[in-house]
Amino acid sequence: MNKDLTCNQVSALINFYIEGKLNPRLREYINLHIAKCPSCRKKIEDLQKILKKFNKKQLTETINANVNIKPEFIKNLSAYIDNELNSNDNIKIKKLTISNPTARKELETMYKFQKILHSAYEKTKNDSKYDYSKNILKQIQNGEEYTTNYFYKLAALFAILITAIIGGFIYLYF
Repeated sequence: MNKDLTCNQVSALINFYIEGKLNPRLREYINLHIAKCPSCRKKIEDLQKILKKFNKKQLTETINANVNIKPEFIKNLSAYIDNELNSNDNIKIKKLTISNPTARKELETMYKFQKILHSAYEKTKNDSKYDYSKNILKQIQNGEEYTTNYFYKLAALFAILITAIIGGFIYLYF
């Protein structure tokens, strides 16, 4: 491989370079390029600054969100949505969601997730009505001879077809 990379090649590899996912040899080639190229060096530095700011902000938001939500809330959230909690735990979750915006957002997310699961289930249930293999298995289990019925129908159709062909030949030659 040529040690001199182009700016386009370096731009294509910037994400892997910053994340440390390049092999040492390719990383060294990029280091040689950015030592000579101020525009690529600036791109990498700017991207690293943006990522550091984003990671700090995201970490702070995650810490704040987890401080405001009690672990028992998260543990009981699914049971609350499914109406499986006793009345005391039910009231605790209601109070927490009313007073805490983060908990309310978590509950809304869980409701959205439940809605998606329910709609996927309904779609699958409706699609199963048209499952022909399921219908065939039902016929076999109910004692209907699925293959025998169709065999007789095909045999009758074949016999009619042969009779028509023979009848056609007899009509033409006699």
